Amino acid sequence: MKTSDIIKILLIVGAAWIGWKFAEPYWDKYWFVKEVEKAATFGIKRGEDQTRRLITDAFAEIGVKKTGQDCYVFLDERKVMNVRCEYDAKVEIFGKLLHTYRMKVEVAKREEVSKYL
Repeated sequence: MKTSDIIKILLIVGAAWIGWKFAEPYWDKYWFVKEVEKAATFGIKRGEDQTRRLITDAFAEIGVKKTGQDCYVFLDERKVMNVRCEYDAKVEIFGKLLHTYRMKVEVAKREEVSKYL
């Protein structure tokens, strides 16, 4: 292998790593939405406080310093749980902040009743 081949490989790996750093907040958002949906489904039966607790745990998993109290959580009379959250996802490379994404998550879950029971 020549030196130029090694440099090309390092540049490709470096570009892929930087690309992943910019895509990672969207990956985290995808899994955060799944956790919020699970919390909303669980919260229909248990209440808003339990939903906020589960959202706080989900925020801790993705490394955001927010709690469930910072989100809008509402259970209406038709048993529909509405959850709205906003957070900032930062892209840092070698400790230098390159970009900040403003992520918004909105979830509405309705109580599911089995027709066959």
